[in-house]
This record gives sequence, structure tokens and C-alpha cells, in this order.
Amino acid sequence: MDAATQRAMAGFGAAAPDGPAGLAVRGYLAEQSRAFLTHSALPVQQAAATRLRAACRRVSSALAACRELVDPLWAAELGAELEATARVLAAERDAEAVRPRLLAPLDRWIAEGRYPDGGAARTRTLLTRMLDRERSAAHGAATAALVGPGFHALADRMATLARDVPLTPTAEHPCADVLPQIADAAYDDYRQLTADLPEPLAAEDDPDGDAQWLAAVAVAETALHVTELCRPAGTVVCGHDPAELIARLTLVNTALGEQRDAVLAADCVHRAADTPRIAATTGYVLGRLHEEQRLTVLRARSAAPLAE
Repeated sequence: MDAATQRAMAGFGAAAPDGPAGLAVRGYLAEQSRAFLTHSALPVQQAAATRLRAACRRVSSALAACRELVDPLWAAELGAELEATARVLAAERDAEAVRPRLLAPLDRWIAEGRYPDGGAARTRTLLTRMLDRERSAAHGAATAALVGPGFHALADRMATLARDVPLTPTAEHPCADVLPQIADAAYDDYRQLTADLPEPLAAEDDPDGDAQWLAAVAVAETALHVTELCRPAGTVVCGHDPAELIARLTLVNTALGEQRDAVLAADCVHRAADTPRIAATTGYVLGRLHEEQRLTVLRARSAAPLAE
């Protein structure tokens, strides 16, 4: 990172209700740019990739929400690149998230001798091989993406993000006049989507139930990110104090993330069950695992503190 960018980053974080909204936007983007550059410089490991993906999602959320404050073509192009990078990185995260959900109960059942005919052990071997293959493929794709010329070009753009954000004249308006409307729009999208979600029990019998609940993950995440952007300016958004809203949306995102990971784990078990010529006892254990993950999905959806 060059000295000019460091100086630009150091000048942000002082947004106030009567200050320009563009300052709050640039400050948030500078903070996420710093996170992006820090973790993109680390070896391609899961922890760094997870934080890098989070920075990508935060910047793309901010650019999409603040389209009246930044050049729309510039924002759309950069946002699309960041979303593509986030999707590649998410595949490895998802593979890692599934592993303990499936192997931990199998290890417990093996230790308890619950299936003395070897069903649990064979199931563990089957799933371990599948998970290893999927994780290896996802890691290979992530590594290829992060060392390619496209990513280096993206990193160069992120390195100058703090000082090269093309703002519109609307960005000169006070934070108090602009940011609450932006946050309200993101929160309304989240509230409308969650209001239309099928009840958790009904979703279990609805072919589209999972798709609807999984779509809520990105929308709730965007609402959280936009509220984070508004918080330093000290503005009240959606009728809530920003700090309180961030705390509640964080809980929502945690619950929705839990149900997403359990859905992924159940889908993995379903794919394993399609393996040709598996033993009947292995199929039975896979059925128990699938049931356990679907119960986790149901609990997480029921516990999510959705929109008021």
C-alpha cells in the first residue's frame, strides 16, 4: 500500500450527522479496503480467505446500497468483481463448515458403539473421502483465483479505493439527510423478504422452502453491512439506534448462517446416499445424519430473531 493511500485511510472515520455522506462512504470503503489488502497478502488459508470474503461482501453491499452516492457504472463493475471473488472463496468455507457437522456425530456414535456392525465407521470413511475431494477442489479454485492476474488487478483497485471513489453531487449532502434513507431501504428489503418466508415447519414440506430461506442470508447480511456504514455518522436508522440494530442483525445473521450450513450438510449427506452399492447399514446411518441436520435447520430458523 503506497503512502498516499495510507494517508487517505488515516483521514477517515470522522463522519458526523452534519458532515458529508461521502465521507462516511469513503471511510467505510477504506476500512474494508484495509481488511481486503491485509488478508489478500496472507497465504491462501481458510481463516484469511474467510476474512477476505467478508471484506468483499461488505464493499459490494456498500456499493450497491449507496448507488446514489457513487458513480453507478464504476460501482457495478467493481461490485461484480468482488461478488465473483466472494463466491469462489465461499465454496471452500462451505466445505469446511460441513465437515465437523457430519464427522463429529459419527465419531460420537463410533465411540458409543451405537452401530456395532460398522455402519458408522463405513459412513465416516465415505463422507471423509467426499469432503476431502470437495474441499480440495474448492481450495484449488480459490488458490487459482487469488494468484491469477484478475485478482491482482482487483487488489490494485482496492489499494486505491480510499482515495479514488468517484462520488456524485448527492454525496455532499449531510449524513443525517442521506444515510437513514439508504439504511431504511436495505432494512425494508430484509424485512419484506423475511416477512414472506414460509414458517420453519412448512418450509420442510415446501420444495422451494430452502431456496427462500437461503436467499434471506444475503439480504440480512446487506442490511447489517449498510447499518455498519451508517453507524460512525451517529444517525438513527430504521427507527433504531444503530448499535442496537447491528447487535440484532448480527444475531439474525448468525442464525441464518447456522441454517445455511445445516442445509449444506444435509445436502452433502443426500449426495453421499446416492453413492452406488452402499451397504444398507451405511444408508441407515446417512439417514440419521440427514435427519439430525434437518432438525438443526428447523431449530436455527425457529430461533432467528427476524424483523420486528
